[in-house]
Amino acid sequence: METMKPNKGTRLHTFFLRYLLFLSLGTILLVVLLIGLTMFAFSTNIVLPANYAETQISLSRDRIASSSTVTADMIPDLVDYAVFSKEGKLLAGNLSEKEAYKAWNAMKKEQTQGISQFYSFIERENEICILRYYILPQYRSANMREYLPNPQLLDVLLFIIGIITLVTVLAIHFGRKLKKKMFGLQEAIEKIQNQNLDFTISPSGIREIDEISISLEHMREALNSSLKQQWESEQTRREQISALAHDLKTPLTIIRGNAELLQDTVQDDIQKEYNNYILKNTIEIEKFTKELIDLSKMEKNIVREKTNVKADAFMTEVENQMRALSLEKRLQVDVKKEMIPAFMFIDEEQFYRAILNVIANAVEHTPENGKATFTVQGAADFIQFIVTDSGCGFSPRDLNEATKQFYRGDPSRNAGNHHGMGLYIAQSIVQSHSGTLLIGNDLTTSGGKVTITIPIKEAHSQNGNQPHAMMTSL
Repeated sequence: METMKPNKGTRLHTFFLRYLLFLSLGTILLVVLLIGLTMFAFSTNIVLPANYAETQISLSRDRIASSSTVTADMIPDLVDYAVFSKEGKLLAGNLSEKEAYKAWNAMKKEQTQGISQFYSFIERENEICILRYYILPQYRSANMREYLPNPQLLDVLLFIIGIITLVTVLAIHFGRKLKKKMFGLQEAIEKIQNQNLDFTISPSGIREIDEISISLEHMREALNSSLKQQWESEQTRREQISALAHDLKTPLTIIRGNAELLQDTVQDDIQKEYNNYILKNTIEIEKFTKELIDLSKMEKNIVREKTNVKADAFMTEVENQMRALSLEKRLQVDVKKEMIPAFMFIDEEQFYRAILNVIANAVEHTPENGKATFTVQGAADFIQFIVTDSGCGFSPRDLNEATKQFYRGDPSRNAGNHHGMGLYIAQSIVQSHSGTLLIGNDLTTSGGKVTITIPIKEAHSQNGNQPHAMMTSL
């Protein structure tokens, strides 16, 4: 598999400088567009210039000063007015009384400019006309003046909205582009997490990302080599254990056979006791050797055939065996069946062994005259097997490690009659059926509780002894 070679791609800071460049160009274009719109509005008289009112007042001054009466039609657009007598009495106008007297006081102080407004004073024969106006652009349309902000503020608002829109669009565009360039890196990380090391990373075009990708390539190669060595070492270990277990069978058979023959000879009590020790421990070693051989077969991941098994007949066989295992301790056996399907798609021999391992574990840790319960519950697409006992339950350590190889359990639950592989083998078999095995404690009896759940119909198992990386790259 070829490793990605470093290339002369774009630097990451160049990528962001492009974003800044596009943002600057977009801002310039926005300003030019707003200036163009403003000039168009002025040229078409949609917006009147700032000095429009002042110019109109100059044109109307003589008419207002010489007319017999000041009327609203004499007053230019965008100008408000108030007419006073020489004594300061308000006679007419469209300014409010408060604003009119504010204008009168400005005239008295000879102030032609207020905070934001300007005043123009026209002397008449017996009256004084005061005009108020503003030096800023205004819309010609009264409706636009009523519903829109003034043109200067509108330009600012349009600029802010334009900048926000521009930044958002560019951020989305460049964000998607950067995400696309990082996709290969993200995909590689996910594959490494899933132990799938059969992949290559395509160059992204950004030098910093490609440098990280090259580091990941080196890590992938090292991890692939390490996993390969680990898998080969594990395979060797299994083969050695299997060979050793088979080699032990012959001498054990000879020892047991001779011990059984010695039982038929004349022996004193001490000799019989020693012979019984030999026979008893030989049987234990044979059991352990058989477990090792079975475990070795399972770990080789030999594909076994699953068939549709009649569920009711299978449960009956399990129940009979459970009652037989419980006779020695005189346990009360309670079997419950709910909505059992007609068939289960299982490897009958292996799954039978898994159930019996769990039941044997429960019987072993249940005190004499105690109770063991076997519950089977069916549903639309799965079936559940629950085994509970009335023993002391699983300890916190048991809950974490009970399904591990050779774990013999908490001393308070360990009767010394097992080798720590029963629940491990059961879990391995259940997983090969695409199921789950969960251990816990029963809330009612405070004893141990093991729950096995498997699909009723065929399901493809995701479990395999060999890592995915080995299956794809070796």
